[in-house]
Amino acid sequence: MRYITHTLIIASAILAGCASKQPASETSPAVQVTAGSLAPVSIPTASAQRIVMSMTGPKQVTESKDWGEFKREWKDTFSEYAKAANITFTFIEGDAQPAGQDGTILAVNVADYRMVGIGARIMMGIMTGNAYIDARVKYMNLKTGTSFGEQQFNTSSSAWGGIFSKVTPQQVDSIGSDVFKNFKAAE
Repeated sequence: MRYITHTLIIASAILAGCASKQPASETSPAVQVTAGSLAPVSIPTASAQRIVMSMTGPKQVTESKDWGEFKREWKDTFSEYAKAANITFTFIEGDAQPAGQDGTILAVNVADYRMVGIGARIMMGIMTGNAYIDARVKYMNLKTGTSFGEQQFNTSSSAWGGIFSKVTPQQVDSIGSDVFKNFKAAE
């Protein structure tokens, strides 16, 4: 009983220490989003009203135990951005192919990622480790398959940010925000 009490006191102290940290400021490196190219991708107005999104990656990525959950995070986040921008959004399994209609294919190739959820960050703090995403987004004409351009996204968090360190949902949201800036420019 005494061992359990000491263990609970130590665990509470660790969690309290993490909870007492202040949220990362905008200039803090809690989430690093870098890109080989974050220059805007020019999307024609006719193609900016419909998005068909697919996700792929190397075998070790697509066969990860949390790949389905990771894809669902992207699907839900991008669906919300599309809804807010009044853009028709479809998420498909497999490679997106030209469909003979106006729109944009978002072909996301995830080279690597480590998923860390908010619950895990709150419960485990710095012991959870870092969340990261290494992905390339290709923008293609849905009618013809021709390329509009591409952007490389590399995000990472710092476990030392404690429970306020950005995790996978916030990183996907950051990528979604950057992607949808291209569609706002087409308006």
